[in-house]
Order: sequence, then structure tokens, then C-alpha cells
Amino acid sequence: MVAIFQGVLMVSLGLRGPDSLPGSRGMLGLCLVPWAAVTAIGYLMLLPAPAFFVLPVVAFELLLLLGYSRFVLWMAGKPERWPQTVVSLLGVQAIINALNLPLVYVVTSQEQPGLLIQAAEYGFLAWWLLAMGNIFARAMDRGIWAGLLLSVAHFFLYMILYVALTQLFGIPLETS
Repeated sequence: MVAIFQGVLMVSLGLRGPDSLPGSRGMLGLCLVPWAAVTAIGYLMLLPAPAFFVLPVVAFELLLLLGYSRFVLWMAGKPERWPQTVVSLLGVQAIINALNLPLVYVVTSQEQPGLLIQAAEYGFLAWWLLAMGNIFARAMDRGIWAGLLLSVAHFFLYMILYVALTQLFGIPLETS
């Protein structure tokens, strides 16, 4: 288990690519369960909505991550690399979000977070975008800039759909 965690951590730091992790169903489960738990906890802390709203948001985020990565690898002509890519994306995001949870708690407990806290939040976002860019770049055998472009495009697509989902459920944006 420690070796798996170290492998995912190495991918999150850009020291390895998604090919260093097995793309098996067992590994997918080992990454999916913590990802879902950490993501749900984060949304429970962030959203002022009823707890049942977290389930569609987590499902939406998972479907977007799965579909987007599948589409990207299909377009690059590397669909066979999808299992390892998904395992890497889920594992890396679970680690980054888990490390970010204390900061989310601080942000939600303050009315106006300070500059240092906001900088740390942007740091975690940058880490996720860089890690995702590295995973995409290595999975497609392209340069890091192509991977970064794809990770930023995923982020913007996520934000657009997130805003639409919160509006659909009637959650004010300034609180989410």
C-alpha cells in the first residue's frame, strides 16, 4: 500500500508518468474510493446546499474526468492508455485534495480569507493543473505544453458546467 501511495505521489510531482501505475480494476478502486471520499468531504465543506446535492456534483465531476480523459486519448490515438491515465488522475487528485482539505476548512470558517490563504489555494490549483498536464502529456507522448493546455481546458470546462449545475439546483454562486 505504501508503494502505491509513493507511486501516485511521484506522478503528482511530475517525476513519473501514468505508465508507472497499473491500470487494473483493483488499482482503479484503490484510487476511486479515496477520491470520492475526499471530493465529497470537500464539497460538503464548501457548498451551503443540502448534503444530497453532493452526490450529483461528485458524480458530475467523475463523469467529466472520465469522459474528458477518454476523449483526449482517443483524439491522440492512444485509447489503450486510458486505464492507467484514469488511475493516475484519480489518485493524484485524491492526494492533492486531501492535502487541501485543512485549507478548505480554514477558508470556509473565515468570512474573508487572507492573502496567504488565497495564495495557498491557488498553489494547490496550480499543482493539480501541472500534475494533470504531466499525466496528459506523458499519456499522449506529447510535450508538457500540450498537456497543460488540455488540463486548463478541462478546468474551464469544469467551471462552466459547475456554474450551470449550481444554477440548476438554485445554489447562489457567491457561496459555493
